[in-house]
Amino acid sequence: MSKLNNSRIIIGVVIILNIIGLVTIYSAGGSNYFFRELIWTILGIGILLATVKIPVRLWENFSIHIFILTFLLLVLVLIVGGGPANRWFDLGFFNFQPSELAKVAIILFIAQRWAYKKIAFNMKDLLIPIVAALSYALLVLLEPDMGTGLIFLPVLAGMMFWHGISMFQIFLLFSPIFSFIFGFSIYLWIGYFVGFAIITYRKTTVVSWLIALMTNILAGLSSPIIWANLKEYQKARIIGFLSPWLDPKGMSWNLIQSQIAVGSGRIFGKGFLSGTQKKLAFLPNRETDFIFSTLSEEFGFVGAILTLTLYFFLLYQIYKIAQKTQNEFARLVAIGIFLVFSYQIIVNIGMVLGLLPITGIALPFLSYGGSSLIVSYLMIGLAIRIYKENQL
Repeated sequence: MSKLNNSRIIIGVVIILNIIGLVTIYSAGGSNYFFRELIWTILGIGILLATVKIPVRLWENFSIHIFILTFLLLVLVLIVGGGPANRWFDLGFFNFQPSELAKVAIILFIAQRWAYKKIAFNMKDLLIPIVAALSYALLVLLEPDMGTGLIFLPVLAGMMFWHGISMFQIFLLFSPIFSFIFGFSIYLWIGYFVGFAIITYRKTTVVSWLIALMTNILAGLSSPIIWANLKEYQKARIIGFLSPWLDPKGMSWNLIQSQIAVGSGRIFGKGFLSGTQKKLAFLPNRETDFIFSTLSEEFGFVGAILTLTLYFFLLYQIYKIAQKTQNEFARLVAIGIFLVFSYQIIVNIGMVLGLLPITGIALPFLSYGGSSLIVSYLMIGLAIRIYKENQL
């Protein structure tokens, strides 16, 4: 298959997903949302076509500049940002979220740091990328935007694994996060900590083992402190995920209505514009975070599976680009794009099905939102450019 045809197939899949999104947005939010998303779609396609023309070398040369600029925007939005949370700049005709651009910036920065050299499990090679990812995560979490803020950690871990760091080493590095999560329950934390201590003792030096134990203890002890400082809606989302029927008309309302919408669609759905959960406004955020619930209710299992198949095909194509590309910087960028899309798809759909906590993150090319859509098109354009330049 020629490069051109392959590019057309990728763009075709993206356009089909975008059309599905536009149709579902119209049903969920009406013509106002539809026409705004249509305008952003046109802009996004223009961004894609422009990005395909930009050499990968330029992205590499300006990766640090993009990282610094995005960092400054993330700081600035906390000071002068608009909306119910400090997440975006109000440009009049468009609300720009710098956290969306941060997904691209962190990929480019890490790829530039690790390109053309084999990294080892040491502070020299890992410290700067880790600090960069954590700084982005912290700034986005402060907005607050938990769904997007957490994306930088799996992207960092995935790029580490792709570039030669073992799964055990990645687990060791991220173990304080697991300790922090289990720290919300003293019994779960004790079980985790004992298992962690036994496993790591056999595979690390005594000094490394002691450092790992200390960091995990500190992380576990910080859980109650962090919990006390979470906003009430964030606590409600976590409690609602763990016990969805504890407060079905309050903290668990979103999750329960989402599951009802998905299940009520059955095989073929209720039909376009006929979703009762959406029509009666039971389903919240139905054109953004919960758009997959709207899709499943109106187009059923068949529509949901078709959408998931398109996503799988898109991810597979991006993964093949990363796998076959010869340039190491481009390889890392491609796998980073793959990881961002994978995270968003898994977390969003897992959220609406009740398999993951509700965090609020866009479903690529389907959810309503200009920043997310435009940056998604930018990443697709970058992936296609990498393919055109580096495939054998």
